[in-house]
Amino acid sequence: MRFVPPTGAPLRMTDILHSVAARNGRSKKDLAAVAGRLRVKHVFAASSGRAALWLALVSLHRLRPDRNTVAIPAYTCFSVPAAVVRAGLKILPVEVDPKTLDFDSRQLAALPETKLLCIVPCNLFGFPNDASKIRNAARARGAYVVDDAAQALGSTCDGQRAGTLGDVGVYSLGRGKAVGSVAGGLLVTDSDDIAAMIDSEGVALTKSSATQGAELLLKMLSYSLLLHPRLFWVPNSLPFLKLGTTEFEPSFVTAQMHPFSLALLEPLLGELEQINQIRRANVKAITDGLAENHSFVFPKPRVNSQPTFVRLPVLARDHATRNRAVALLRNAGIGATPFYPTAICDIPCIEKHMCKRDFHCSQTEELSRRLFTLPTHPYVQRRDIERMVYILTSLLGGRESQ
Repeated sequence: MRFVPPTGAPLRMTDILHSVAARNGRSKKDLAAVAGRLRVKHVFAASSGRAALWLALVSLHRLRPDRNTVAIPAYTCFSVPAAVVRAGLKILPVEVDPKTLDFDSRQLAALPETKLLCIVPCNLFGFPNDASKIRNAARARGAYVVDDAAQALGSTCDGQRAGTLGDVGVYSLGRGKAVGSVAGGLLVTDSDDIAAMIDSEGVALTKSSATQGAELLLKMLSYSLLLHPRLFWVPNSLPFLKLGTTEFEPSFVTAQMHPFSLALLEPLLGELEQINQIRRANVKAITDGLAENHSFVFPKPRVNSQPTFVRLPVLARDHATRNRAVALLRNAGIGATPFYPTAICDIPCIEKHMCKRDFHCSQTEELSRRLFTLPTHPYVQRRDIERMVYILTSLLGGRESQ
């Protein structure tokens, strides 16, 4: 019954109990500690990463009401376009380079000169994007950069932290991200003007109720217990939980971060680098094992970067090979996933939210049909890595693994 979860980070019962005991009167202290760790002037908290992104976007739009277009990767989490729509703005999808999962340089250089409010690099899977190139493109157009590091807490490039390389940065603390606090999002900025606007707009965030706190605590306890491969088959077998399901839902909750999540920040951030080192070691073992396998290609992180690798992205030679690989791996108890269902260009009914009629990105849409991910988290064992390598190698030879 052992099933390796697709992603996650261990959450200890002792840390949960600490969050319950320390939840009162700690908010400012906890956020100040985060600011110190990330070396930023201002930190704000919200109920989720997408709520944090929404708050960043509405704040920037208040500063530049003449701008209403947000450039985002054409392949990213559906929460990103959902936050743009929730903020009342228009989406401009930009092609993604399959080799790096960063913006396609040619399309980045061709962004419009007017109406562009901001560019949102998403540092997918924890791969730091080319912040310098993105900042230059934004500055040339009078636009902001929102460094969305929802999947990249702990990632660095040239010694600089992902999430701190734009005018404002966003982190997610939800399930499947770099740390396992189950819920929450952070905004960071060094700009006093942007911070003042975020503070002003943040009053619209609703407060968490006692009932919501109880539900969150139950989720934390369940996550801590059931993330282990010996038990993950239980939630994985319950369709109504929608584990791994990606939905485009702009009517998400925009609330304050619950004190339980705030109190978890300090212990979890203290463990972050050790967890990321385990992820990187697992990635090296997987990629070394498949080095001679030319039907599966691994996108390359930027030089001098340290990704978090919350998941390991793999590009299959074609759509059918991707689907077959995922099916065989999952049948063997490995949480491989085809990840996002489509490029954002192919989300049903997305047309009315785009800033132009010709919004399809063929290169990225093909990427979405070939990409899948492998688990990298600390619960992945050597035998799991050997199984991944064996199955993907056997698939090449036309033999199904047993």
